[in-house]
Amino acid sequence: MKKIIWIIIAIAAVAFFFNSYIENNARREASRAKAEKIEHAIKNAVSQMASRTNAVKDWESKLSKGEYFRFEPILTVELEKLWLQQAPVLFIGSIKDIATHDQSQYVVVIERSIFGNLDHMYGTELELSLFSDKNKIDTLLEEHPDLFKDFGLKNGVAVVARINSIKTTYVAGEEGERNEVKTGHGELVDILYTGNDAY
Repeated sequence: MKKIIWIIIAIAAVAFFFNSYIENNARREASRAKAEKIEHAIKNAVSQMASRTNAVKDWESKLSKGEYFRFEPILTVELEKLWLQQAPVLFIGSIKDIATHDQSQYVVVIERSIFGNLDHMYGTELELSLFSDKNKIDTLLEEHPDLFKDFGLKNGVAVVARINSIKTTYVAGEEGERNEVKTGHGELVDILYTGNDAY
């Protein structure tokens, strides 16, 4: 009789763990499907914004010269050919800083984050410093109050910007080396929150 009881207990335990595994697996699949749906929606929204503003989208592939990682420094003249055009450019990155310029405008600094676009990586850091209508940025901050929480891992944005000039600065790295930063200065045309999703 005891043997039968232990067999029943063992069967019940196996059934419990198997059922738990199936449920956890289903939850993981549902979570993955939801994340993919969100990522797809973000990519569609970014693509629509770029099309609506007639933004240049292929500047990164041209700058990387077909390579995944470009080791050699980026010359300013290369960026001038790609950024200083009549059409604005699409830039994927994250908000680095927001400062008041005057009563109606902010200066918003967008850095090209490592996670922003995994298709092209550069040894030279790229960022934009853009004049923007205060209402546009205030609306973004109101809609996404957690923008700078979690160590800034959720402050990803896609911007369309009209760039007027490019400046080069040098910042000291962790080991004392000089890191080159090229900054495009101009005006913000449009902005879209992308969160912590790599585009």
